[in-house]
Amino acid sequence: MQYITGFEHYQEEAGTAVTLGKFDGLHRGHRKLVERIMEHVEQEPDLKSVVCFFEMTEFKKMCHLDQKKLMMNEERAIRLDGRVDYLIECPFLSVKEMEAEVFIEKILSDLFHAKYIVVGENFRFGHERRGDVGMLAKYQETYGYRLEVIPNEYYGERIVSSTYVKEVMKTGDIDLVNRLLSYPYTIAGTVRKGEGMGRRIGYPTMDIFPCQEKILPPAGAYVCKLEVDGQWYQGVCNIGKKPTVSSGEDTILSVHLFCYEEKEEADGKQVVLQLYHYLRPEEKFDDIDELKRQIQTDIREGKRHFLLTMESRRMLLEIKNKCEEKN
Repeated sequence: MQYITGFEHYQEEAGTAVTLGKFDGLHRGHRKLVERIMEHVEQEPDLKSVVCFFEMTEFKKMCHLDQKKLMMNEERAIRLDGRVDYLIECPFLSVKEMEAEVFIEKILSDLFHAKYIVVGENFRFGHERRGDVGMLAKYQETYGYRLEVIPNEYYGERIVSSTYVKEVMKTGDIDLVNRLLSYPYTIAGTVRKGEGMGRRIGYPTMDIFPCQEKILPPAGAYVCKLEVDGQWYQGVCNIGKKPTVSSGEDTILSVHLFCYEEKEEADGKQVVLQLYHYLRPEEKFDDIDELKRQIQTDIREGKRHFLLTMESRRMLLEIKNKCEEKN
């Protein structure tokens, strides 16, 4: 996959199956769009698959809006790598004033040579958001593409959207967040050397500082996995300010891993954290012994979570195998 920033650097001459949007989070609804353009390329190998996302950071900064994201650009590239041919980052300000008809002609037709345009039913584009699926349908014959409008994805009675995922995130319900995304919520960060309190009380931790633009769930303890040097480890983490042992104001992801044998100093390493389950809110304990008892409980609950997950998968596999035997 080629990751390109700015339309001026895109030079592909082949026809494309293209999908467009903000793609913050790559949730279940977004995945349907991506999978559809992949299907077109599979059926017509001469085509190229293009995901074009609008980068909103500078626009939000200019409008004094919240700039926090469910997904950083690097994470989006990692998740799409090997699945599509091109990931195009379009700074929203560069097309904000472009008339919708001009966008169709200059970008979708002249630049992308679009043969298939796949969008959600609420997709809007162009100056003052005048462009919509109706306008895209209107110009199909003029520019020789076929429009496919993918119906909204629902979870219960709610449309799966980045807004909905953010609402759920505020409650700490990581289980539901992961169901809406269809993958574990992921946070990348840098390990920084702490005060060593965890090691002194028998529960060594890694202190991880995430990107400030990344949306974090409420402060508290979570079941997690951490990738260190290409290896994944199960553990539990506290997201917050560690009020029992620290007076700092920085939000830190303090992670204790169950079976990690530290081969070298982790300070400065880039790591990736995945959240699986919310355990409890962050607390300030009266003393270290009370903190240790709570950590023991968190570890026990974390291990239980992964054991139950493994057992559930085993049972589902058995059911699947029995069904296949009957057929």
